[in-house]
Amino acid sequence: RWKAQMQRIVLDMKGGLLAEAVMQSLSGYDPDFLVYRSSKPEETLALCRTCRASVLVMEVVPYGSWRLSERLKLCSAVKQLSWVCKVLLLVDENSDKMLASEVRQAVKDQLADNFIYASVSPTYLAGVIDTL
Repeated sequence: RWKAQMQRIVLDMKGGLLAEAVMQSLSGYDPDFLVYRSSKPEETLALCRTCRASVLVMEVVPYGSWRLSERLKLCSAVKQLSWVCKVLLLVDENSDKMLASEVRQAVKDQLADNFIYASVSPTYLAGVIDTL
């Protein structure tokens, strides 16, 4: 059967343990998923360029370089790339309901392509990425 090309996925997540779990899960989900991890938000755009990312997954938290306002600036920069790179925002809906609401609104406003809650299973996350 025909198979789509490699999905190059860049992860930009604050939590190291969560990021490792997501990386392992995505890599195990589909052999056509190539997963890269950005070491810090300031390097994410360059990494997307270098690996020609097809999907960028960014964790959003209420502080630092992972704030929604900073993430949306990065979304905008990614949209300026000469190819399509979908942006998926990851937010913990349990620890910050207001932030989760703001992330949903950003997707409604088409500032990002989709969002997912941190509480979903890694397999569900991989399935969503597969549909982008």
